[in-house]
Amino acid sequence: AASAGGSGVAGDAMGLGAGMAMGQVMAQQIQQGLQSGAPAQAAAQSAAAAAAAAAQQAAAMKPEEVTATLEKLHELVGKGILTQAEFDAKKVELLKKLM
Repeated sequence: AASAGGSGVAGDAMGLGAGMAMGQVMAQQIQQGLQSGAPAQAAAQSAAAAAAAAAQQAAAMKPEEVTATLEKLHELVGKGILTQAEFDAKKVELLKKLM
């Protein structure tokens, strides 16, 4: 039986979609900053702002959604969009949601 919280396949799909959207927004912000000639620090600040917005969204996330978000963020590290330090900070925040 599905709960009011949106459990099941539909809820999982929504969580995955939210995680993917967050990653896309971060990537777009960083790319825009780089294209406009802004220094890398400005791009990192944009990524940090997007990560902060994602942290607010994470407050209502299920464990499966936290895991999916971490996987997407890790992919961004692999692509060089996020630094390892940014990923580590976000990982700590998200894992606290599981405890």
